[in-house]
Amino acid sequence: MSASFAEILIPVAASLGVAFVAGWVSYIAGRGVRLHEWKLQLARDRILERQHLYAKFIAEADRNLLTVATGGVKSIDNVMPLFALQAEIWLLSAQSVQDAAKHMCDLALSANAAVDDRAVGDQFAAKKAFVDAARTELAALEADARRSRA
Repeated sequence: MSASFAEILIPVAASLGVAFVAGWVSYIAGRGVRLHEWKLQLARDRILERQHLYAKFIAEADRNLLTVATGGVKSIDNVMPLFALQAEIWLLSAQSVQDAAKHMCDLALSANAAVDDRAVGDQFAAKKAFVDAARTELAALEADARRSRA
């Protein structure tokens, strides 16, 4: 006894329909996972970018301080790299980090002034304030990344 066309067509169509639905669900789930991984990578990149920027800023501020402290030539050229890094900080960072960076740049500028009658201020305290503000911001970014993971 041979099978009719309908007896063959119905199971084949059902199998193809189920395969299509399973493929669509797999595509949607994979897309969601890839989107989630992309967001996590973006958060990681944001944190790493700021860590490197802040480390460069602190190193440049220390270099400037040591240049002036060891009797180097006082010049506006000494603080230009620090101001360039400050501009990046203004584009990327929270207000508290921006304010701490501005204070460090103000101290560096006054330390490089041509006249020595300006009060220089406590550069260690300014550096500590900058580091504290940067750590707080980085911790907040990490917390946001953890929340998005859950």
